[in-house]
Amino acid sequence: MKNSDCLASAIAIMKYTGVWLPDNLQRRQKIAYIACGVVTQIFIFYFMIFAEIAYVYKHRHDVERMVDAAVLLLSHLVQAVKVMTVILRQESIKRLIDLGDGPDFTHADPKLRAIVDRAVKLTGLVGSLIICSAFVTSVFWCVVPALQDQLTLPLNTAYPFDTSGPYIFTAIYAYLSVSVTTVGMADAAENFLVSGLLMLAATQVDLLNQLLLDINAEGATVSYKKTVRCIMFHQRIIDYVKEIGRIFDVPIFCQCIVSSVILCMTVFKITVTREPIELVTMIFYLVCIFMELLMYCYPADVLLNKSLRVADAAFPGWSGDVNTARALVLIALRSQKPLTIDAGGMFRISLPTAALVVKTSYTYYALLQQTLSK
Repeated sequence: MKNSDCLASAIAIMKYTGVWLPDNLQRRQKIAYIACGVVTQIFIFYFMIFAEIAYVYKHRHDVERMVDAAVLLLSHLVQAVKVMTVILRQESIKRLIDLGDGPDFTHADPKLRAIVDRAVKLTGLVGSLIICSAFVTSVFWCVVPALQDQLTLPLNTAYPFDTSGPYIFTAIYAYLSVSVTTVGMADAAENFLVSGLLMLAATQVDLLNQLLLDINAEGATVSYKKTVRCIMFHQRIIDYVKEIGRIFDVPIFCQCIVSSVILCMTVFKITVTREPIELVTMIFYLVCIFMELLMYCYPADVLLNKSLRVADAAFPGWSGDVNTARALVLIALRSQKPLTIDAGGMFRISLPTAALVVKTSYTYYALLQQTLSK
């Protein structure tokens, strides 16, 4: 089992949507895939975004309609940033995945291998559940208009042509249903790509702690060599986390900033809707948005806390020669600076960050309610 097996479902979704270039393609196959990917993204994704922007501009003086349309529009704009990040930095992401599968992060010790395998299986299961939840929410979103007394399109969009005719309305409805479902699953896959990489990094910190705990006084030379290997392993983990932050800092920053607004608008729609099915759909969507935020904040928080425990593992009551003790001091001192992911270089990603986003969204919601009441 490879360490990157937990990312298999996310990578498969991105391949099908034309975002992730498969390996080992010949030149003509690569050109054909890129061309199909560009057409797919423009037709299914960006054309839908332009229609949503046109609707918001058309109803820019109607606050309620703007709020209703902006819920998905903001999500799609942030997803556009994620898509461009994956496309433009794909080679760096693939090198990062290969590094996680390489000898630097693969251990022959059965005990360490068992820890990694459990983490990979659990992370892969969580990723599959997240993608399935995104699929269910997208299906609900597309089915709701068909169950209402007056049939409407799944999304609030505006087009430069009349969509009221029976044939064109059916075609637009089918197009939006396919787009919403595909884009929803792709967004979940792109989010989980970052989350899975962070969980793999946290697992490697677990292995480092275990290796430090296994250092004992069986001999000065052997203990010192083990400690040096731990120092090198620690540095590789640090470089690995820095690379994750360098690649994904912009989409993480955009997600955290926009999530507060999206949560606010979603809660507002839940409080004003009178349709039971739409209420269930919006609740599903609210859960998905919150899970989307936690997919960044929770693994980053786990990584942060585990990295702070490295110093405790370096000194488990062990005593030995002076050289080994000095090397362990270096690890302990370096671990005082936790492994973190900074969003756009402005703030640290962790569970307190998620709590702050929720608090900010409530402030926006209270302001929106006050504005509409006037």
